[in-house]
Amino acid sequence: MHRRNVIIDCDTGVDDAIATLFALRSPVFNVLGITTVGGNAALENVLRNTLIVAEHSGRKVPVYRGCARPLLVPLETAKYAHGSDGFGDIGFPDPHGTVEDEHAVDFLIRTFMDSEEPVDLITLAPLTNVALALMKEPRLEERIHSLFMMAGGINGGNATAAAEFNVWVDPEAAALVFRSRIPKTMTALDPIIQDAKITAENVEKIEANESPWCWMAGRLLRRGLEHWKGPVSPPDAAAMGVAIDPTIAQGQMHHVAVETKGQYTRGMTVVDRRKWRAKLVGEKANVNVVTHIDTPKYRHLFLSTLLGE
Repeated sequence: MHRRNVIIDCDTGVDDAIATLFALRSPVFNVLGITTVGGNAALENVLRNTLIVAEHSGRKVPVYRGCARPLLVPLETAKYAHGSDGFGDIGFPDPHGTVEDEHAVDFLIRTFMDSEEPVDLITLAPLTNVALALMKEPRLEERIHSLFMMAGGINGGNATAAAEFNVWVDPEAAALVFRSRIPKTMTALDPIIQDAKITAENVEKIEANESPWCWMAGRLLRRGLEHWKGPVSPPDAAAMGVAIDPTIAQGQMHHVAVETKGQYTRGMTVVDRRKWRAKLVGEKANVNVVTHIDTPKYRHLFLSTLLGE
C-alpha cells in the first residue's frame, strides 16, 4: 500500500490526542511531523501533551514548537473542556522525548517546498501556524497537495453561538487560509455531532486491548463518556477519519468566508449555500464542506485502526 505523506498541525487536548493516535496507527499515513500551536491549552502544555501522545503511539515522529498565541489577540484556551493541563487532568506521566529545534512554521515551509512527493496537511487547531507559513512563503499555496481541517460550523458553533473554537481563537489566520487556493476540506461541527458518535461499547473494545495507544485512547474516551454522560463525538477524530478515508463522508463545494469583525459572529464560518451565488457575486466555491459522515464506516475505520485489525 502506498502511504500518503502528511503533516498534522494540532493544539493537543483530549480530542487532538485521540485523533493523532488514530493517524499514527493508520497504515494509510506516513506522518512526517507534528506541528503545535496554542489553542486548547497554552503552548507548553500542548507540547508536553503531544510528546506524550507520540510516545504512546508506538511511532517515532518529530514534534515542532509553533505559535503560542493568535495573530492579533491574546490566546483564550478551552480549559472548561480539556482540563487545566489540556489533557483531561488524567495524570499521564511526563514524556521522555524532546521538541525539535526548528520552528513549526519553518518546518512547514521547508517540507512542502522541498518534497518531491505530494504532502497533505491536516489541521486540528487554530490556523495560526499555517497562516504565518503562507505569509512567509506564498508559494505554499501551490505546494500543499490538500488541506483537511477540523474547523467551523455550518449552522452554529461551540465557542460561541456562531463560531467553532478553532476558527474563533484566530479568525484572522483562518480567513487568510480559507482565502488561499489550497484544495480544502472542512469537517465542521454539524456532521460530527450528528454522525460521528463513539459508544461505550466501542470504548470497551479499545480498553480491552493492551497496546499503549489503546490504553491512552481508552482513558481519554472514558473521560469523555463520563464528562458528557453518553456517547462521545471527538471532533478531531472525526476530521482525521475523513482525512484517512474521504469515502466515509459526503461533502459539497461551497464558498466559505470567515467573519473577523462581528460583535456576535466573530469567528463564524459563513457557508454560502445559494445555488446562484457564483453568478451573483462572481466568487467560486472554495471549500469542500463535509455535510454527512457514514457512522458505521467511521466507527469501523476508527476501531480497526486502533486495534490493528
